[in-house]
Amino acid sequence: MTCPNCGSDQVVFPVPDAVHDHLPDDRPAATICTHCLYVGPADDAPADYPDLSSTVSDAFPDDGETAAVLASLLALLDRLVLHRQDADAVATEAESHGVDVLLFLDRLAADDTLDPHFDVTRRREQLQQLI
Repeated sequence: MTCPNCGSDQVVFPVPDAVHDHLPDDRPAATICTHCLYVGPADDAPADYPDLSSTVSDAFPDDGETAAVLASLLALLDRLVLHRQDADAVATEAESHGVDVLLFLDRLAADDTLDPHFDVTRRREQLQQLI
């Protein structure tokens, strides 16, 4: 699959049940671009969580479900004003998996292999005010 935003490769991941209700789309899976971090809905979920730490960025944790929670959070950060409560809930879920969400966003912003379609540093600052 190719990203509709930049044309790079995308990785499909199942949306974890814990965050499914917080995403703007009710499909069972999503895609994340390996270059611009664009997250969009997908119809078919793979059986297992992919290794986003090796396919997208080493900022993602090795645990596939936790990485999928963080990828789901990225879908909300793009439109944080509209999804404030949902972003807070998904960030809280990520933290319950032992992730420092703000540190994760710092690592994404510092990853030179990525060219995010949104300003990660600015969204991090806005998210910090929420959590």
